[in-house]
Amino acid sequence: MRLKRQIPSVDLQVVGEKIASRTAASDPTTSEGAAGLWKPFALSGTPDELVNRWGKETLEHYMGIYLSGRAPEAGILLSSAYELFEEPLDELPAWADVVPAFRRLTPADISFYDPSGRHVDGYSYDTIIAEGRLYLGWICRELEGLGVKIVERKVSRVDEIEAGRVIVDCCGLGSRELFQDMEIFGIRGHVLRVKAPWVRHHVESHGVDATRPAYIIPNTDTVVLGGTKERSEDRTSTAEERQEIFDRCKAIVPSLEAAELVGHWVGLRPGREGIRLEMDEVDGRVVVHNVGHGGSGLTLAWGCAGDVVELLKPLLV
Repeated sequence: MRLKRQIPSVDLQVVGEKIASRTAASDPTTSEGAAGLWKPFALSGTPDELVNRWGKETLEHYMGIYLSGRAPEAGILLSSAYELFEEPLDELPAWADVVPAFRRLTPADISFYDPSGRHVDGYSYDTIIAEGRLYLGWICRELEGLGVKIVERKVSRVDEIEAGRVIVDCCGLGSRELFQDMEIFGIRGHVLRVKAPWVRHHVESHGVDATRPAYIIPNTDTVVLGGTKERSEDRTSTAEERQEIFDRCKAIVPSLEAAELVGHWVGLRPGREGIRLEMDEVDGRVVVHNVGHGGSGLTLAWGCAGDVVELLKPLLV
């Protein structure tokens, strides 16, 4: 969308095996299934200054939508966030200065937010939730309104894309097959969706096992409970693991005992040792790669898109 807005004359086409708003609710794309909390998450190897720049641009983009009349259709919510830790923090997150109202929690704050009594440190901040299924559907409608053609089909080889086009690779895990990027790997994320309209804030508990966080993220009509963060591509959802996730979340928000389970899902975040945002040549074609965002796709999307546009401008203007 940034490319079309800056260069309206460009002939832009979006091609994907699954297109937001056209996929079944039971099998969404990774970004559609995501709760959409703005927070750098499940990233490694990407410099903090890039994460903060991309993240700040994206947060400001979402805030612009939130302050407009289009927030409901785009799925943009403003939320406070509380993160609790079972061990003392050695340092604050590198993105602390990007979000508004960031502060270290006092012991009194922690006892107020922590019914389990397990946590000894934490911080709070305000952030945006961009609910994946709604935001991506809104993006698709905006693109179509700008005259962009959206095609739902699987592309297995570069030569299946018509000649003469510059290609932007936003394929996530699919970049392994299409562009032989074998540095990409899946980061398994298992979440539940419940009906709990009284839960209005993001709460997260960090224990000693970093692969088993407990996070609670409100969306427009459900609340997302998670989850897992492990290097795996197993999309199996077991009753045992669902109960473990529910119990971990209930420990920090006990009222979830009354919540109604309405769905569960396992998605694969596209991990990589550093986001790949660079120009390349594949089979004589110009390709700009924009992959490897881990659990931060919706957190960094708008900012990364801006860098993609800057790489493409000399070729298109």
